[in-house]
Amino acid sequence: MSSNSEINLAKLWKPLVVAIAVVFLYATVLSRLGEHWWTDENYSHGLLVPFVIAFIIWFKFDEIRKSPQTPQFWVGGSIVVVALLMLLGGTLGAELFLQRISLMLMLVGVIIYFFGERILRMLAIPFILLLLAIPIPQIIFNKIAFPLQIYASQMAVWGIRLFGVPTVRKGNVIEILPEGAVQIIALEVVEACSGIRSLMTLMTLALILAYWTRNTIKDQTDVRFSFIKNADFWRGLILMFSAIPIAILTNAGRVMATGVLTYSYGSKATEGFAHDAAGWLVYVIALVLLIGLNLILKRFMSWKPKSSEFGVQSSEFKNQDSKLYLLIGILIVGGLFINWFEQRGEAEIERKPLAELSTNLGEWRQKGSNIEFGEETESVLKTSDYIMREYVKNGRVANLYIGYYASQKTGSTYHSPQNCLPGAGWEMQQPEVIEITTPDGKIFEANRYKIKNGKFEEIMLYWYQGRGRAVASEYKDKVYTVLDSVLRQRSDGSMVRVMTAVGKDESKAEREAIDLAAQTADQLSEFIPN
Repeated sequence: MSSNSEINLAKLWKPLVVAIAVVFLYATVLSRLGEHWWTDENYSHGLLVPFVIAFIIWFKFDEIRKSPQTPQFWVGGSIVVVALLMLLGGTLGAELFLQRISLMLMLVGVIIYFFGERILRMLAIPFILLLLAIPIPQIIFNKIAFPLQIYASQMAVWGIRLFGVPTVRKGNVIEILPEGAVQIIALEVVEACSGIRSLMTLMTLALILAYWTRNTIKDQTDVRFSFIKNADFWRGLILMFSAIPIAILTNAGRVMATGVLTYSYGSKATEGFAHDAAGWLVYVIALVLLIGLNLILKRFMSWKPKSSEFGVQSSEFKNQDSKLYLLIGILIVGGLFINWFEQRGEAEIERKPLAELSTNLGEWRQKGSNIEFGEETESVLKTSDYIMREYVKNGRVANLYIGYYASQKTGSTYHSPQNCLPGAGWEMQQPEVIEITTPDGKIFEANRYKIKNGKFEEIMLYWYQGRGRAVASEYKDKVYTVLDSVLRQRSDGSMVRVMTAVGKDESKAEREAIDLAAQTADQLSEFIPN
């Protein structure tokens, strides 16, 4: 017994060195991911996920240790290299999601490299849990959040009216006139009340619940896709997808209750302890529904897969030490290279502050003073410099916003209107990419949208400008950012947005917005260097 322990301790240094190399390589990614879990309520469940994963691995460790191992040097090594390239691209392009997915891919590659595909299948649940804890890109997040906001507000209004409370819905805003009051109270169904905030947590809990209540304790991983014949797999899948309607229903109920209480008690129902308690109650009810559904599914889904007659034979990992040293070398060299790019200074570019942008742009004249955001908004935008103004021409008012980032390597990057506006209740309609010609004859592409929030309708144009380019696609701009970061030591750039009310003539509104965009683009080189 003691000799086995000594052997195990002697072998411990190998995975420990690999783990240290991976942590060194992804130190910045891990620290930012932890910070995201701590500050973003949508992904606060991520703080518990590493402990759950560790417990699952500890619980299955003996089974994993005894399982046949079939190391796959070329497959695992190739995945490791792809993960390194993804990390490099994500680092240079300030794309946090790519960096975090690279971490998952790296772990997959290391496991296949040393232990083979079968061990990876045995660790499928920990990997799915990690994936559910990785924040999805904001542009995708809002494409999910906004429909949930609309569904929640629609269902809430239907429920509120059942209680005889008069209400009007405008997009994701519910207007209620409290009993005996003269001032309308607007309830905005934001992400916290739409179900998106609890959705990822509920899906994670659904997976954990399905795993720990499975009928087949020993994993059936001898044959690929054998899990398809397992009732536990389908039950877990149904539970995870059921989190979507459960999240919508429970949060719609919360909004409905808030609306009814607002009618009786005014704004007190939307503030303080009552509002916070309602949020916790939603989680409890959602969890109870999830547990109840799991009990029902276990009652009617109880078949078990037949034991496989085909086992995977273990194969010796020849020259294991040399391949271990090779992988560690790749990780360390990659870590040094990527950390050098991470820490490498950027070229100093002279530019004028945006506050000095002319108050006259063609026939447009500035109206009033510059508009400043509050501290909370500025902390979200994280711009190095920004300006927002209103310009007027022949009675038409247009809003101009320019957000400039001196560097995007640390994660501070443009906030696309596709991220911000849907969360504020704006519907983005009629998407189109148009060409704009400046007075100096330069041609560039911009995104054109008609946006709507209740009775308000606007024409919006926006594009990304920096380092001598103006492009409509944020993905194309990301590629240019990576290239310029490598070749020119620059990742600076800006997002420019123009908005004006549609009014009676949508075509005229678009022409005027294009004119202001063209006049602005011609003057930006001093403020957004080429």
